Amino acid sequence: MRTRLVRLLVILALMLSAMTSLGFTAAAPPAGSTGTGMPGRYLVALKSTGDARLMQTQVSEMQTRIANMGGTVVQNLAPLNLLVVQGTDQVKQRLKADPRVAGVATDRIQRIVPPEMAQDRFSPPQAAEPITVDLTDDVEGGRVTADPAFDLSGLMWNIDRIEAPEAWDTTSGQPEVLVGVADTGLDTTHVDLKDNIDSVVDFTQGETPPICGTLFGVSDQDLATQFGGPADGDWNGHGSWIGGNIAAVINKQGVNGIAPNVKLVSLKISQWCGYAYDSTILSAFLYAAQNGIDVVNLSFGGYLDRSDPEQDMVYGQYASAIEMARSQGTIIVAAAGNEHVEIGEGGQVLSSGMLTTPGTAPDGFLDLKGMYELPGGVPGVVDVGSTGNLVNEPSDECAEGTTDGSVATCKPEDDAHQPYGAGKENQLAYYSNYGPRIDLVAPGGSRMFNLPLWDRGGTPGFPYTVADDFTAWQTFSTTSNWAIYTGQIPCFLFIGGGFPEGQCYTTIQGTSMATPHVAAVFALAASANPDLRGDPDRLVEIVKDSAQQITGNETPPLDPSDTSPGDIGGPACPTGYCHLGGDPIPDEDAYGAGLVDAAAAVEAAMDESTVSQSRP
Repeated sequence: MRTRLVRLLVILALMLSAMTSLGFTAAAPPAGSTGTGMPGRYLVALKSTGDARLMQTQVSEMQTRIANMGGTVVQNLAPLNLLVVQGTDQVKQRLKADPRVAGVATDRIQRIVPPEMAQDRFSPPQAAEPITVDLTDDVEGGRVTADPAFDLSGLMWNIDRIEAPEAWDTTSGQPEVLVGVADTGLDTTHVDLKDNIDSVVDFTQGETPPICGTLFGVSDQDLATQFGGPADGDWNGHGSWIGGNIAAVINKQGVNGIAPNVKLVSLKISQWCGYAYDSTILSAFLYAAQNGIDVVNLSFGGYLDRSDPEQDMVYGQYASAIEMARSQGTIIVAAAGNEHVEIGEGGQVLSSGMLTTPGTAPDGFLDLKGMYELPGGVPGVVDVGSTGNLVNEPSDECAEGTTDGSVATCKPEDDAHQPYGAGKENQLAYYSNYGPRIDLVAPGGSRMFNLPLWDRGGTPGFPYTVADDFTAWQTFSTTSNWAIYTGQIPCFLFIGGGFPEGQCYTTIQGTSMATPHVAAVFALAASANPDLRGDPDRLVEIVKDSAQQITGNETPPLDPSDTSPGDIGGPACPTGYCHLGGDPIPDEDAYGAGLVDAAAAVEAAMDESTVSQSRP
């Protein structure tokens, strides 16, 4: 019954995916990619009295005052002296005028840093029938026997690239180390995840108004009632991919993560539609800091304009929450974003434009220059960019059917837009943000030719295509067995090859996918040397200092002057910024401190332990 249900839901997901255009997510953001709010929901920052008891009294008085105004306090983020209030615009204006209030801002909605998906209008996705994998050998990796996916040549390239199997000779993690996944939830029924999930904290239960239910008419509770899955699980799939990459368990089936013996905490900040309030993200940070969570992985975010006092206040609240979390021993690791713009100090965008789909009209074009990346760019966050597997060569001849749409395996030499750095590994992904604010990079995957879909960027690789056997150009991990409503992240089922029956896996790309690689390496380093737990500054220093130095980036920035159509047809680009072009992005801006290295980080953490023990 369960397998039959999963297959039925996979078909639904793939049908919905096929209706998306040019490979972007099916659900539209509420109002642009810079983050807006739900009408009538506000962040109210109170002026500090400098005395905890007085603040408690002031908060109590403000709650009464707000009720008398006709508003409702829906949340009290006491460590930040912040209230979340539901009310009319009149309530907002009265609060702004209150002498005890430092500021009032709309409680904005952030979204998943969205992966560019493989499905598009040119080429339907693979059939939903399970894929037969005729390979069952285990792989020996030092003291750890990796799960069967590691025996599929080229599939787990990303974990090999950061030297994780070498790190397992020393440690595969300790269960005392906790990694919080602040995302769409974790699938507590997935056989590769359930044994490593320490706890679930569902922050969406208190959403007022509920985002997915209000904007789209369906909540996770509705889906759970209809299909029988856990309401506090993952109905999107994004969070379960990240959780699997970090800590899928070693169980002789499917895949295992980079730190397969650490424990995960599901900090569920979003339901199926992939949106979260700023206040919810802040709540997750505070919870992590107060409950001994070592690392938080966050692949949500957007941009804001700090010249607007309200948005500047929101930025300040993030800065305070991040500083508070770090002071209590919690590292926050965030995705740098997929707009291919330059990120400077504090997260300010230094370049013009953003990666733009051909056909975007000038009145729909968004120039991010001068805005601020949130929360990845905020001081104290580890901001992570993305690298790819291998940039493939174009061909002078392509067989019929090999140049089609999102699964193209051949790139004609006469296409207008050609690969940069062909033959090179670890190139900056064509979508990844870059710049002096980037701390580290990790494999987030790319397309076969490291170009956008519309420029015949190529296949994601296995399991979308088997032209290169099991090689993936994007990154492979678990996803949720219940991620069926939106079709944003497809489920692939496998028969044989050591994969469990009826369990979902997928291949996707993005800085969202790079980020958990870094979070997992922090967890491994903390496992190797428990003295580093609670010392984020030293732990970050060790991981950055031990990163692999990558040179020779050939990926250029966006080209504002190229207004041509994409190579696979469709409209022109009247705004520019649809194609790459120009001089390569400098290595230091592409890679930050370098490509995260699990084995080197673990060794450095162990060396630190030796040094500490030898000190008088």
